[in-house]
Amino acid sequence: MKALYELKNVEQYYDDKKVLDIKELTIDKGGIIGFFGPNGSGKSTLFHLLAFISKPSCGDIAFCGISREKVSLEMKQSVVMLPQNPYLLKRTVFDNVAFGLKLRKQKEGVEQKVFDALAQVGLSSDFAQRRWSQLSGGEAQRVALAARLILKPAVLILDEPTASVDINSAQMIKRAIVFAKEKWGTTLLVSSHDHSWLNQACDRKIALFQGKIVESGHVNLLFAPWEKADDLSLVKVFSDGQKLLINDSEKKKRDAVAMINSNFITLSSKDERRAERNLLEGAVSSIQKQNSEDGLLVEVMVAEVSLSVSMSREQVNEHRILPGERVLLGIDTNKIYWL
Repeated sequence: MKALYELKNVEQYYDDKKVLDIKELTIDKGGIIGFFGPNGSGKSTLFHLLAFISKPSCGDIAFCGISREKVSLEMKQSVVMLPQNPYLLKRTVFDNVAFGLKLRKQKEGVEQKVFDALAQVGLSSDFAQRRWSQLSGGEAQRVALAARLILKPAVLILDEPTASVDINSAQMIKRAIVFAKEKWGTTLLVSSHDHSWLNQACDRKIALFQGKIVESGHVNLLFAPWEKADDLSLVKVFSDGQKLLINDSEKKKRDAVAMINSNFITLSSKDERRAERNLLEGAVSSIQKQNSEDGLLVEVMVAEVSLSVSMSREQVNEHRILPGERVLLGIDTNKIYWL
């Protein structure tokens, strides 16, 4: 089966500045793929390329085995993007949701399709007659998503879909995303700073930094600010006062970003005695099954930071790891990769 996307030597420049540099990336059909990284890492730029909104400065993007230049309009229309700040027409909710069908000259059953799309994002059919100016931020985001869902796209690209919306709207948006995958087999490409949600919902995660893919899979990023220890090594100070000292980091700047794979973090019950340095205490927020039959991904909150830890089912049982439990994390700082 052909890959959904194949990118080779793709670069994008803005005013002679390279903002994206992807040597190779393959995305298969189906599932939810999460993209994460700091602001300015290239996520939105990549999404515009994958949605055929922009053309790369150089390199090739193949869609379903067809080079970008040869992809038909019909195939391009099967890819739909919801930007971080979507624009609504100065019309009713109904007109906004139905607009994509109108462009595609699909006239049959429009009213029921609009009502169904609104229901998928938790809005009633009565909502259809509201004006765009009467919507809250969360409602506007859900209407914009409904306008994409009504098209039943093959690919739905969502750039920070739950940013700056209320909790109820965020939950409705997350539910609608899973619905699209299960109901139509839509491939979802999602960027978000909600790492906990990405870990739970995504079949694959891709990390970007300074326009480059640094690693795919279950990775953790520790962002600035950093403090300097007496020996000038960097120290991450969490909001609850806990500290993580990174050895051999005296040459790194305070705005550096550290990345560590989930395989290089160990986890144990808080009651177990451990002598190694760089122990952090946190609370287990979730335990998810990984692709491998025995693999589990344990999500732990350390103050305000979410960290993922790869463990076998046997290890989880041995250390009595359960959601809500307080645990100890041991981080192998020799395995940290600086971005």
